[in-house]
Amino acid sequence: MSVGPVEFPVTRWSLVLQARRDTAGSREALETLLRAYWPPLLAFLIADGQTPEDARDLVQGFLARLLERNDLEHVAPENGRFRSYLLAGLRNHLVSETRRANAAKRGAGALVSLEQEDVTSHLATLPAPGVNPETAYDRQWARLILERALARLRQEHAAQGKQTLYEALGPALTGDDSTSHANLAARLGLSPGAVAVALHRLRRRLRELVRYEVLQTVGSAGDLEAEMRHLLTVWGD
Repeated sequence: MSVGPVEFPVTRWSLVLQARRDTAGSREALETLLRAYWPPLLAFLIADGQTPEDARDLVQGFLARLLERNDLEHVAPENGRFRSYLLAGLRNHLVSETRRANAAKRGAGALVSLEQEDVTSHLATLPAPGVNPETAYDRQWARLILERALARLRQEHAAQGKQTLYEALGPALTGDDSTSHANLAARLGLSPGAVAVALHRLRRRLRELVRYEVLQTVGSAGDLEAEMRHLLTVWGD
């Protein structure tokens, strides 16, 4: 399934490559990238037994190290999935650095500011206690991918003047089928058949946008299919 014609921002891997260059925009590029993908790191650490406060500090320290040590120099799309790279990097950070040794670094030059309200909002979506850290990380990653795809779908409908249609049918995309097609049809002034067709189109477009989001974090078409299979398994848990 191909992604339909739509204007998208710069891809995630393009941001990685830009962040590797010694340019005035490299720090901004890296911040943009990491602001999008830090929540799964937080989920991993909390499932691993860290308090929310310590997890926040550890994520902050890890992100700072990516810039300070120029770790992105060794990252490239052909080397695999950005999801795997980030998790391996966080594990190495936990092994090689202590919180006390990094405290001064985190306080002096934080790369990406993790505001308390941002952390709190993501804590509400963490897996139940007892889930292993790797599963917590993958579930939060999958949730993030879906959120980004839904946000793009919402933006598309708003740009087309179809915000009302999206707001009415959107809940069904995430499993809320409590409202019947007949009730939705009456609310929208459509026939039940037209509602069914609109939902089918929404789901199809959402699948395309999910694939687009995943494509930004892998290095090849083969990796895309493998990552999609992995995420489908995660969503099915």
